[in-house]
Amino acid sequence: MKLLWDLEWKTTALTLCLLPSLVWLGFWQVERAEEKAFLAQQYAVQARQLAVPVADLLNASPADARFRRVRMSGYFDPDAVVLLDNQIRDGRYGHDVFNVFYDTASQRALLVNRGWVNGDPSRQSLPTIEIPSGEMSLEARVYISPGKPYLLQEDSFTDVEWPLLVQTVASDDLRRALEARLNRPLFSRELRLLPNEAHGFRRDWPIVNVSPSKHQGYAVQWFTMAAALALLFLFRSSNLRDVLKTRGTGSDH
Repeated sequence: MKLLWDLEWKTTALTLCLLPSLVWLGFWQVERAEEKAFLAQQYAVQARQLAVPVADLLNASPADARFRRVRMSGYFDPDAVVLLDNQIRDGRYGHDVFNVFYDTASQRALLVNRGWVNGDPSRQSLPTIEIPSGEMSLEARVYISPGKPYLLQEDSFTDVEWPLLVQTVASDDLRRALEARLNRPLFSRELRLLPNEAHGFRRDWPIVNVSPSKHQGYAVQWFTMAAALALLFLFRSSNLRDVLKTRGTGSDH
């Protein structure tokens, strides 16, 4: 029996619209898995390196700076507190706490992420943050987001008052506002205080927000949906079922 086609316009239109998108989504998830695997590998390499002074990274590219360990000596600004909004840990609402640290060697202000604290779920108040005083030496790791953050609203910096609540710290507007408020240049990268350093809060940040294996699982789902749609199109638009039955019985007419 020959394979014959009888294209129904609804099935054909649905397939033409959805199949390319499903395949594209599958390959996109594969690409994302490769990106996350590369980031995890880069982190492992940088974890074995010694800390470098902040001055060594002032002109470094994002690829060279990401995950680098840095050492800094100086003191925290006694007032400057920046709270990153909408940070969820174990289902609880909270903030990542950033304080400004003045690094003596580089003469830069550094935005140091000291970790996560509980927040007020009703959003009626902000947590009180104690800021360490005195000269100290600390180590941190450069963090550069692999993509643009999702923002519930845009930040406004017409007037900087402490504590400052923001949707993202990866913002040129925030950097300029802080430089104007602090009256000194700000290092352009987020620094995450190492877990073994004092003066921090909860610091169990994941290396990547979604693991490579999860992206691979998403890719399998999209490709499976694409295959199912392709089979639906074949069976609805041809006599493939009859052809298979005929071949299964061993007869051919």
